[in-house]
Amino acid sequence: MKQNLIQCDEQYCELLADDFFSNVHGNTRQSRFNNVLADILKTYPDAILIGAIAVSKYIRSPIEPRITYDVDILLPESDFEAFLADEIPDPTRNMLESAFADSDSAMHSMKHRQTGIYVDFLSVQSKPVKKKLIRYILNNRKQTTNLLKVGDAKIQIVKPDVLIAMKLCRYNKNPNSEKGLSDRLDIIKILKTLDASCIAEDLSKMRQFISKVELKRFHQIRGGVEHEMTCDDAL
Repeated sequence: MKQNLIQCDEQYCELLADDFFSNVHGNTRQSRFNNVLADILKTYPDAILIGAIAVSKYIRSPIEPRITYDVDILLPESDFEAFLADEIPDPTRNMLESAFADSDSAMHSMKHRQTGIYVDFLSVQSKPVKKKLIRYILNNRKQTTNLLKVGDAKIQIVKPDVLIAMKLCRYNKNPNSEKGLSDRLDIIKILKTLDASCIAEDLSKMRQFISKVELKRFHQIRGGVEHEMTCDDAL
């Protein structure tokens, strides 16, 4: 059955409310992550949601999102550099420190005070992301992001095809590692969700950021789930 996923107007495309958690797991987990996103927006209104939580926001029942315990946020270069150098303007610092504490883990940037959820701030300088791809996202937001409603505000969330490109990069580095297998699973879940909404993935704009080896791996992943695809009227 075709499911509505994204709704567009002349200005922007918006990801429709994700009802998976309310139908299956209740509202607790969804609301906890949404509380984190709401506080991030108060501090960094130009933030972009990426990573596993971005993937989960596209997932629709009966497909289940992969469990994750942190939030990956892409920041403009200026905001990220100020964060690293601890040269954050006082108004931003006050909002940041009211909602987040220094992380007690070397692997994460901050820890949300209310929920205990970790937040990773990333930008062009971050590893192991592709600098060219990250800069393209930051400079072409309308082409690479949708909007996601979070309370009374909206956060930009990278589009599924961009997520696939980002996931392919890390998966290709070490396909058999735990992180690599997680990225492969995320790609599979994205493909199945797009199929449920009769949306064909389109990597044409991402080809410049995907190596030949990565593209070959993508076709292998897609080939493994094609027998599960049900939509016959995808564009």
